[in-house]
Order: sequence, then C-alpha cells, then structure tokens
Amino acid sequence: MSISKLVRPIICTFALSLFVAGCGAQDRARADQAAEENVSLKAKVDDLSRAQQTMKSDLEAANKERDQLQKQLQANGNSSKELQSQLSKLRNDNDAAQARLKMANDEVIKLKSDLETAKKAQADSEQTAVKLKAAEDAVTASRAKASEAEKAAQTAADAAEKAKAQVSELTTEKQALQKRIDSLEQAKKSTPDLNK
Repeated sequence: MSISKLVRPIICTFALSLFVAGCGAQDRARADQAAEENVSLKAKVDDLSRAQQTMKSDLEAANKERDQLQKQLQANGNSSKELQSQLSKLRNDNDAAQARLKMANDEVIKLKSDLETAKKAQADSEQTAVKLKAAEDAVTASRAKASEAEKAAQTAADAAEKAKAQVSELTTEKQALQKRIDSLEQAKKSTPDLNK
C-alpha cells in the first residue's frame, strides 16, 4: 500500500472535522438564541396574562357598579341627570375596558403562537445539536483509526527498511562467500594432482 493511500483518509477526516466544527458552532448559537427567545416570550405571556386578569377584574367591578346604578334607577324611579351621567360614563368605561381586553386577548393569542414556534425551533436546534455530537464522535473515531493506520504505515516502513538492510547484508555476505569459493576453486585448479 502506498503512503498517499494511507495519508488520504487522514486528510479527509481533518476536512470533515473542520466542516462539522463550523456547523456545530452555528447550530449551537441558533439553539441558544431560540432558548433566549423562548424565555422572553414566556415572560411576555405572563405579563399579558396578569394585565388581562387585572382588566377582567376592572371590567367586573365596572359591570357590578353599572348594575347597581341601574337597580337604583329602577328601584327609585329617579331619572337624575347625575345618575344618567354616571351610567353613561360607566358604559363608556365598560366599552373601553372590553376593547382593551379584546386587544390583550389577541396579543396573548399571538404571543402563545410565537411561543409554540420558538419551542419548536428550540426542539429542532436540540435535535441538530444531538446529531452534531454524533457526527463529532464519528470524526473522533475516524481520527483514531487514521492514527492507527498511520502507526501501522510507519511500522511497515520501518520493517521494509530493516528488510532492505538485511538483504544488503546478505548480498554482501553472498559476494564474500562467492569470492572464497572462487579463490578455493582457483587454488584447486593450480594445485597439482598428487594422485596421478
């Protein structure tokens, strides 16, 4: 296996980790922003709910007072201008309070809808964060495998160097032995045969 084939997974793993790190920071920022918006919307809903309760109480008090005045008018048969003026004022106040209550109700409905949207966005961001964590874990595992592959490649390269050195040493020994054999054969040829 060539060194370029061993190095290629390391480069791919590094590029993937850079991509995941960039995406992870962006999505985490979105998740944090969605959580902050969620808290802000909850506070607005609570404030408007309290204001709505106050307006309801005011409206009930105004209705009660109006009803009492109407009963007084009916019981006494008194058509006093002052009572008529108070009744007219209470009716106007009642109409204004009802209009404010309707506006507050509409605002509460809108804020509740915004809160649901923010909750959904936060849940989506949390799911994305979980997926990014899984991707980061996969990148970490890939890095570990790439590191192991790099160590294996280095071990193989070291073994190859040792093998080359052994081959070179054996070649030298072979040449030395061949020279001895050649010199022995030469000496044998130059030595007279005493058996003849």
